[in-house]
Order: sequence, then structure tokens, then C-alpha cells
Amino acid sequence: MSGCTLYSIDSITVGDHTDIGSGCKIIDNDFHPLSYSQRSPVERLDLVKHRPITIGEGCFIGANSIILKGTTLGKNVVVGAGRVVCGSFPNNVIIAGNPARIIKENEQ
Repeated sequence: MSGCTLYSIDSITVGDHTDIGSGCKIIDNDFHPLSYSQRSPVERLDLVKHRPITIGEGCFIGANSIILKGTTLGKNVVVGAGRVVCGSFPNNVIIAGNPARIIKENEQ
């Protein structure tokens, strides 16, 4: 990891031997509610939506990617640089695009 930021209300779990590129952000929450009446002023964390993030072993997260709340990456997942990632992805895949989606299988 270099120059990365992790923002957590719930939990962020990163497996062994995972590489996280420069400038990545891993965020398990929305920081604030969407509704103005709940957002201003935001002092109640119970109104902020959050879900845990799990990143498996041996993953590679490309530079400047953003991993959003509720994301689960299986083992050996490669995330293309600059991707926005949300959802669950199985082991041994390469994901790219915005939002990120599976583009091909990854060799073990």
C-alpha cells in the first residue's frame, strides 16, 4: 500500500499477500445520509449506511481504484486501475470497467 486511504465504520478485511496500488480508497460507508434533513448536521453515525468489505488473499488492486461498502473480492482477484468496485466477485477473476465487472478469468 502506498498513499491509500481506508475509511471504516464497520470493518475492512484484507487477505494476506494482497497488493493495493497507489491512491486507492477503500470505504465501508457513505459518510452521510442522502436526505438533507438527516444530513445537516450529521452527528448521528447510526444514520450513515455502512457494510463490511472483504478482500481475499493474493488480490491486486490497481492504482486509484475505489472499493465501496459491501464489496467482497475472492482470492486472486485483479482490479484494473481506476475502477469503482461494488458487489461480490468470485475467486480468480479480473475485473475492470466502471462500475467494475468481470472481464476474464485469472490464472491461479
